[in-house]
Amino acid sequence: MSDKKENTEWNDREIGALWVNVKQGSNDRYLTGQVNGEKVIMFKNKYKDDNPKAPDFRLYKQKDQEGAPKSAQKQEEPEVDLI
Repeated sequence: MSDKKENTEWNDREIGALWVNVKQGSNDRYLTGQVNGEKVIMFKNKYKDDNPKAPDFRLYKQKDQEGAPKSAQKQEEPEVDLI
């Protein structure tokens, strides 16, 4: 009975879901999914080693590439400048 209550609580608190993807031609991993109905993409922060206070990951709104079918869209990791 307590498992069902806990599961319901987690369902009520859920705001989205992410999936692991691997960039073609490399072993680079990134996450895609939805948070509060907004498509998002998350990358590991390339500059974490330069600044220990920098975030471990960066989350972006995902924009659709014009003219490409969703299955053919290629994800590119942005170059992120840290403050």
